[in-house]
Amino acid sequence: MLAVIVLIAIGAGVAAVSLHGRSRGQLQAAAQRVAAGLRDTRVRAMATGKPQWFTVDLRTRTFAAPGRTPRGLPAGAALNVTSAAQGSTQPGIARIGYFPDGSSSGGNITLSEAHRSLRVDVDWLTGAVTVSREAAR
Repeated sequence: MLAVIVLIAIGAGVAAVSLHGRSRGQLQAAAQRVAAGLRDTRVRAMATGKPQWFTVDLRTRTFAAPGRTPRGLPAGAALNVTSAAQGSTQPGIARIGYFPDGSSSGGNITLSEAHRSLRVDVDWLTGAVTVSREAAR
């Protein structure tokens, strides 16, 4: 009987660690998808010679590069966007713009859950996109 209880406890522990790791992986994957969308927006602006806008819908928790299907963010992740771009005409929509020379309006998108937070930064001068871990809160 004791052996069965020990096996159940071990199984529950392994499942908890596995699920926590999966959640962490989902947050990292989402941050990388956001970064890829931003990079795609920059390339489109440079290729077309026209400004392009990466959008984040805070209400539906989705993001989209121009001409791409909107993608969702992990359900448990908090979302925060800081952008110097002119406000959207629709409430709850944040935008980061790219210009034909590769520069950007700049900003950052933070995805966080529990004690983990990832930040996707867009440099306004170069348009470069970086993903970094934020300090625990």
